[in-house]
Amino acid sequence: MRRLNILLFFSLMTVAAQAQFVNNGATVTIQAGATLKVEANFINNLGGTITNNGTLEVQNDFTNAGTFNSGSSSTLKFIGDSNSNVTPGEASPGVPTTFRNVEMAKTNANITLQGPAAISGNLTFTNDNNKVIIGNHNLTINTGGAVVSSDANEYVVTNGTGQLVKGLDANGTIVHEIGDLTNYTPVSSAVTGTYASATLGARVYTTSMQAKYNDATDYINREWLVVASGITSYDNTITGTYADGDIVGTEALIKGSSYHSPSPDWKFINSAGNATLNTVTARAINPSPFDVKLSGQNFFGKANLKAYLAGALPSGTTMTTALNSILPTAQTPYTAAPFNAPSLTGLNIVKPATATDWILVEVRDASNPATVISQTSGFILNDGTIVSYDNQPLRLKNAVASGHIALRHRNHLAIRTASPINLVEPPTLKDFSAGTSEAFTNGAITSNANMRQIGSVFAMWNGDINQDNIIRYLPLAIPPTPSDVAIILTNALSGNASSSLNNVYNIHDVNLDNKVRYLPQAIPPVPSDSGIILTGPLNGNASGSIRRHL
Repeated sequence: MRRLNILLFFSLMTVAAQAQFVNNGATVTIQAGATLKVEANFINNLGGTITNNGTLEVQNDFTNAGTFNSGSSSTLKFIGDSNSNVTPGEASPGVPTTFRNVEMAKTNANITLQGPAAISGNLTFTNDNNKVIIGNHNLTINTGGAVVSSDANEYVVTNGTGQLVKGLDANGTIVHEIGDLTNYTPVSSAVTGTYASATLGARVYTTSMQAKYNDATDYINREWLVVASGITSYDNTITGTYADGDIVGTEALIKGSSYHSPSPDWKFINSAGNATLNTVTARAINPSPFDVKLSGQNFFGKANLKAYLAGALPSGTTMTTALNSILPTAQTPYTAAPFNAPSLTGLNIVKPATATDWILVEVRDASNPATVISQTSGFILNDGTIVSYDNQPLRLKNAVASGHIALRHRNHLAIRTASPINLVEPPTLKDFSAGTSEAFTNGAITSNANMRQIGSVFAMWNGDINQDNIIRYLPLAIPPTPSDVAIILTNALSGNASSSLNNVYNIHDVNLDNKVRYLPQAIPPVPSDSGIILTGPLNGNASGSIRRHL
């Protein structure tokens, strides 16, 4: 076999190959301190061996099909102002060639990987406006290596399935200097765990992203995939930097969200957004598998709530579904005053088969419960469970990580939590029906409890038709205020006490049986809505009243 040794003994000595360099089987050694400059293509064919202990400069394409060895202080340097394709080759089947140090010294030009590659030292950007485009191939920076001098014009482009992979062996923050062809959008990972030949890979993309929630109106059109291996007790707080052009809606409402298993869903653990820095942050704790997607959208709190409406629960623990067939499915009934909830126009409302009615869920400030942070319309099922408008587990748009929950209904007195609750998953059950201690009690109100007891459960008081927070059978003289019973007669029935409304979805329907009546029906015996107020909440005391504890 022909053997060629290039021995360059002086650190300033340079050998220039002005045509392309082609090795067809020889053994070539670049000595420490020496430079071999190739001003065209560099080709090491099958059977050839290159040992680089100095500096190899390549202006055009780099192709290795043979053996390429890199010494401990060697550098592979890409120069010139034209794009280059880089085929690293393999050290052994399935194992990419490892370079020691790689220097990107091109000007206004890029290199594109044609196969996976590894770097045991540093990838250094020294000139302006040059990028490493990896396509569908991984570029691995081994433990101890680094990417040096990346910025908005010099970085690794993940324009395919390939990842920038970094080795790690200790807790710390790993930065992946990545972006698309036009935007530098790096991602950092604050990782803790136990490591065994561990790696952390990342790529960023703006197409084929994980679908965000349908009701997300404020979000970014960008997503990062972070993939770990060799880590146990894996915990990662991930921060991605997005571009201004990624923003849809109101930037201040965009928070970080991570998508991973178990229970594949968007998660908002340690969710944060910083519009000044163009960053979103979210945390992944022991995902399985270790594939985590990060993006940004409205913060959606999670809550597992149970409550009863007294009007729909004459007894037992199952509410009526008499309204189910006529429940509105084009819009929530809570968009108008005094509720003023966000519209659901354009969203896919899915009515559950066991829905009793719509209900409004409010998130209120943890330290000042009078301050409403967000409102969410959902369905309350006949077993008391509350779900979102699309019959999915309840999510609370533009919520906070911890706050009070208030429940409001069209003709029932509202209730709220006595203490703030965690609104980040996994949500534990908050069961208002378990007792009066589950809801806030206003010490100034001594005439009635915060909820009405029906058998062994507790329910929201029914009969507040005019939503003035008081249930009354008789009007108040000072100030002059009509009673809820009078409102049934004057507003719903136009003053005709013997008339009724049937098969209606109407706020005056106190017991939610799809009928409005001022007088009871004798055949069959059916109580009137006015009678229900008197005999139910007021327990026969026409001069009494029930007041809201919220």
